[in-house]
Amino acid sequence: MKKSIIKLTVFCLVFLLAAVIVNKIMNRGHDNLTMEMAPASLPLVTLVMDGREYNQLHGYTADMDVAFQRDTVTVLGEGRDTGFAVDTFGTRVTGISIEVRSADGSRLIEDTEITDYETAGNRINGRLALKDLIEKDTEYSLRILLELEGGRQASYYTRVIWSDSFYVAEKMDFCRDFHERLYDKEAARELTKYLESNSRLEDNSSFHKVNIHSSFRQITWGNLEVREVGQPTMRLVEIAEQTGSVLMDYMVATTEGQNSTYYRVEEYFRIRYTTDRIYLLDYERTMEQVADQERLCSNDKILLGITGPDVPMTESEDGNVVVFVASGQLFSYNMTNNKLTVIFSFFDRENADARTMYDRHAIKILNVDEGGNVQFAVYGYMNRGRHEGEVGVQLYTHNSEQNTIEELLYIPYDKAYTALAVQMEELLYLSREQKLYLVLDDVVYGFNLAERTYAPLMEITQDEELQVSENHKIIVWPEDGDIYRSNELNIQNLGSDTRRSITAPEGEVIRPLGFMDEDIIYGLAYAGDVAEESSGRVFFPMHKICICNSAGVLLKEYSQEGVYVTDCIVEDNQITLNRVRRLESGAYQEIDGDQVMNNMEADSGRNVVTAVDTERYERYMEIQVRRSIDTKSIKVLTPKEIVYEGGRSLVLPERETQPRYYVYGAYGIDETFVSSASAVNLAYQISGVVVDERGNRVWLKGSRASKNQIMAIREASVTEGKDALTVCLDTMLAYEGVARNTEYYLERGETILEILGENLENARILDLTGCGLDAVLYYVNLDIPVLALLEDGSAVLLVGFNESGVGIMNPSTGTIYTMRNSEAVEWFQESGNQFFTYLRAQ
Repeated sequence: MKKSIIKLTVFCLVFLLAAVIVNKIMNRGHDNLTMEMAPASLPLVTLVMDGREYNQLHGYTADMDVAFQRDTVTVLGEGRDTGFAVDTFGTRVTGISIEVRSADGSRLIEDTEITDYETAGNRINGRLALKDLIEKDTEYSLRILLELEGGRQASYYTRVIWSDSFYVAEKMDFCRDFHERLYDKEAARELTKYLESNSRLEDNSSFHKVNIHSSFRQITWGNLEVREVGQPTMRLVEIAEQTGSVLMDYMVATTEGQNSTYYRVEEYFRIRYTTDRIYLLDYERTMEQVADQERLCSNDKILLGITGPDVPMTESEDGNVVVFVASGQLFSYNMTNNKLTVIFSFFDRENADARTMYDRHAIKILNVDEGGNVQFAVYGYMNRGRHEGEVGVQLYTHNSEQNTIEELLYIPYDKAYTALAVQMEELLYLSREQKLYLVLDDVVYGFNLAERTYAPLMEITQDEELQVSENHKIIVWPEDGDIYRSNELNIQNLGSDTRRSITAPEGEVIRPLGFMDEDIIYGLAYAGDVAEESSGRVFFPMHKICICNSAGVLLKEYSQEGVYVTDCIVEDNQITLNRVRRLESGAYQEIDGDQVMNNMEADSGRNVVTAVDTERYERYMEIQVRRSIDTKSIKVLTPKEIVYEGGRSLVLPERETQPRYYVYGAYGIDETFVSSASAVNLAYQISGVVVDERGNRVWLKGSRASKNQIMAIREASVTEGKDALTVCLDTMLAYEGVARNTEYYLERGETILEILGENLENARILDLTGCGLDAVLYYVNLDIPVLALLEDGSAVLLVGFNESGVGIMNPSTGTIYTMRNSEAVEWFQESGNQFFTYLRAQ
């Protein structure tokens, strides 16, 4: 008996020892431990003005480019001060300091420790005051630095401006009152005077988006019977003497039976303040249902509820796995094993606060296979986890069998989420061979994940130089980097990692125009017809438009004798061509546009996103899946993250910032441009702001006075040696203290842009050709003249304006006079709205 016990004991010990050895051998070189994502740990900072809390700031753990930290603007009081509050959520704060810099971050103005604060539980209340080193009505960057337990630091950014003429309290009070009245239809009747309800502009079919043109019923929540959950937070995003833009974030809920459904809501207000009343210039409310994994599936549908129609969804080739993004969370439903997986989410049910609900990030699905394995990217602000408080691009793989996710690559980024988002929306693609392609700071990079290497493919120097197919699989660009002078196009199929080219016939140049599905649209022009105008703009009349596949095989072409295409717009399956006809004189005359149709129907897949109209919820979004879902036996899974030794970060080399214009709309950066005119045009349409690559404001809508005149500019006349353009250029330069005879520059073929650039060395020269008169008067309001080039080659200067007219210095008449607005608009439009000006160094 004793021998048997000894044998059994020895056998067990040997078995356990063998198991340990085998486990170590099998896992040699990597750590397969898994863990749940760590909860958010950074405090929140909120600014306080006269008891009003606004501008809730989220913490950053990496140094950021302050020129792009434009989410909020804080107005300082008479003593250059403001109140602040810190919600610590249990994290100990050991010190607070501030850093004040110029708007572009290049100049440090102040670095001060803050001691005027008190701590009560998990909240700190205090006050900070800036030194008398700042100027009134000038924007600066403020960084609030918290020292945290464990030696960590967190930075919080806002723009600050010291002014007593912005009426911030009145503007914010208006927004809050408007918001609160919407829950009471009787009280909301008072708001009808601010609305511009128009059924032709808004069909009132969905609660996902309502705006100033929606019906009264739609704006007051229809039959939803919503209740507000918690307190809304308010952000001041832009401020001027008359105008202001405010965002409000909050949660609402609806109840049906025993169940409550929650929604994230964001309200945007753009208002104008006068001593008589406040005007609502724009209003928009966005509502998105928070996905409830317990009630997401029903019959043969995945219920997304009130959300936008453009639901990110990808399916496996056999259609059995559906992967989709809902309310900032990544889900996968596998029909084969009836499993619903919450693959990725910053939202934390156990700690559902403003930190985990913060939505300055996006998720893109990259690959899905039949086994349910998913590769995806998370880009933007990282709410929690290993990169908490950073901005970057995080590439993940989800292993369906092991129910794990693993980080494959992390690329840190030092600018704002919206600056990153516009680039990821332009190009972000992962091939089956594990090669990642993306655009970052005007460079297209290719990453080899297996070898952990990367290389630049091309640098973007012009608008529309890079053309990308809708699925990001095919990219096209001119070989020599000039869309107007190249005779060869590069075509790269990122899916197969193959490159081909299209060469223009002898004597012709080729320009990429866009895509229709994966087919490439390009135009051909005779090299001799391409002309650079005196303004510096390039006229590119295309005698032929071609469509080819990604292998360069011609599929279709369009041409008409004597007719030339100047531009094309691609929408869905239709190409709209803007055209001109060449006259016998050699001039070109605009003619009606034409359309080219694509008759191929896109494959909608086995599982499709559909919209259902209901009486209570109105437009209700669903995913119609190919087979019925057994909701009684469905398994809901949440994967854990694999913990590994070392890091997966790949830091790209710093590059010199290229001149570029960023258009800020209601929610951040809408688009970026190399062309200042394109940027101003978009900002004018969306009532936005244009900012350059250094964070300096280039243009802002709604900040103009009722009248202004540049008194230092006097009448000037043409002479025998000076034509009108020369006089205008000389006058502009003399106004800035530069004495030049620009006739010499014009005679040797220099353009207006080149002349101004050479002689106004510290100024930013702006070509605003194509912008409307109302937009360019922004610069006259700043006491900066605007040169207008006329159809006959002469020129005038815009030097003033009032409510009814425009002040014009006309060398051809030798006078300064006022032209009625309507006449001036028509006059300049006939000449192509060719405007040129500059901004002084800030």
